[in-house]
Amino acid sequence: MRRTNFSALGLVLTALLCCIASGQAEYNTSDARFVPIVNKHGATVLIEEQLMSKLDEEVSTWHWTPWLRTRTQVLDGVVHTVECHTAYDSVTSFPTGLFTEEQLRQGAFMLYVLFGIYAFTLLAIVCNDYFLPCVEMICEDLKIPQNVAAATFMSVATSCPEFFVNVISTFLTQSDMGIGTIVGSAIFNALGVAAIGGLAAITPIAIEARPVTRDVLIYMVNVSVLVAIVWDGQVDWQEATVLGVLYVLYFILMFNSVRIFKLIDIIIGKCCQRKNMLTISDAVEEKSVEEGVDNKGFNGSTVNVNGNGISNGKAVAEIDNVPETEKVKKPKSVFRFPKENSWVYRIWWLYSWPLKFLMTLTIPSPIRFRRFYPLAFIMCIVWIGVNSYVVSWSMTVIGFTFFIPDSVMGMTFLAFGGCMPEACSIFIMSRRGEGGIGVSNALGANSLAILFALGVPWLIRTLTLVAQGAEDTSVYINSAGIDFVVGSLLVAVTCLWFTLLIGKFKLRKTVGGVLMVLYVVFITFAILVEMGIILDRPDLRCL
Repeated sequence: MRRTNFSALGLVLTALLCCIASGQAEYNTSDARFVPIVNKHGATVLIEEQLMSKLDEEVSTWHWTPWLRTRTQVLDGVVHTVECHTAYDSVTSFPTGLFTEEQLRQGAFMLYVLFGIYAFTLLAIVCNDYFLPCVEMICEDLKIPQNVAAATFMSVATSCPEFFVNVISTFLTQSDMGIGTIVGSAIFNALGVAAIGGLAAITPIAIEARPVTRDVLIYMVNVSVLVAIVWDGQVDWQEATVLGVLYVLYFILMFNSVRIFKLIDIIIGKCCQRKNMLTISDAVEEKSVEEGVDNKGFNGSTVNVNGNGISNGKAVAEIDNVPETEKVKKPKSVFRFPKENSWVYRIWWLYSWPLKFLMTLTIPSPIRFRRFYPLAFIMCIVWIGVNSYVVSWSMTVIGFTFFIPDSVMGMTFLAFGGCMPEACSIFIMSRRGEGGIGVSNALGANSLAILFALGVPWLIRTLTLVAQGAEDTSVYINSAGIDFVVGSLLVAVTCLWFTLLIGKFKLRKTVGGVLMVLYVVFITFAILVEMGIILDRPDLRCL
């Protein structure tokens, strides 16, 4: 019995040793040593000693570059590294540059900075001198009211640069520069544009409360949908279709906003039984002031509201019937050197002359040759697309040089450059006392940036993958913090509305100062989240 027991015990020990040996062989096929650790979920997993040392070193030394840390995932109880999309991957999607990585960091990147600045100048010239006048003429021919035109076609025009940037980032580089640009532009349009208008105002500028409230509510709905879509880090064709449907509904709602406002007035009047309910004449007067409608479209006529002369045409642009426009704003010849202007303008003329000369050769002026504005409109779209490619190329190289994520580059430099036309426009209008409509235009641009600039490229990309029969038909967002940043847009636009409410819907310097502080706070939060310094989620981060 004893001999039998010892024999059985020996067999058990032998089997156990065989199991241990086989287990060790499974995890040591590459002569790597693994150690057990407990992850954040309380489960015990195996990690290679060399990888663990690397992760510990990154955590202890890379305090200001957490986005460069190694990303890992657990498969079958073993920690593995994950290959991620990096700035290097985006750079390889563009033509090979003239400089090496070392030369770029030694100062050659400044050429790309200057290249990008000049490209932003080209964008401003194309949009202000050609594209926006073409859009205004389309609205005039279609007899679209000023208020609706500002929130629809004008907003589409200002969203075109972001649209092409997202097309490039979705189809070419497959990076987050597109969504980063749109989020950064959204923060700037929601807070920065109104802040500039308030700081530039000489006297308080009255803002219509109902259109702003309408645009804020629509924008909050769009942002909420976007948060739900990007929460899992990927966009399916069904989700992209939702953005496309909302894009169509947005136009339907805007074109019927006057009827909706009238219906709301009737409902409120019946429910509240107010004695001071608006009379028919008051309602008609309020409607014509809010829309800027006198059955003439963009004709430059003036309506006095609260003592402020608000030009019907100039509130959105200074384009209308041709004889009057030519007297007010006749395009200057690019071949005539300015003599009567200041030296600052002369320097600007010399700086922008090559671009204006190129535009004169390729785009017919919609102001001088009004009947050719459809051709000018098409050429503007071509130039905006080419310029967006150049800007994306420059910003990608700069981000690659300094290890900056694509989403952060889009959120800062690309967003600032893309929003310069709106910023300059509201600054000039505010100095004239006409900057109130700029807030609605900016909020409308934000909504269309989400539905048009993001939704349309995503929809085309996902449907193309479905048509090709690809196994994976999703568009991936290589960022772990974009959902927090997009969600912060809800807080930003809420802060805008309450700030205007406290300021009695008047743009003044104090309101502008508060909004500027809020803008700095929100853009700083967005950058810190995207760089992984706060609210970092290493298990989802893949840059």
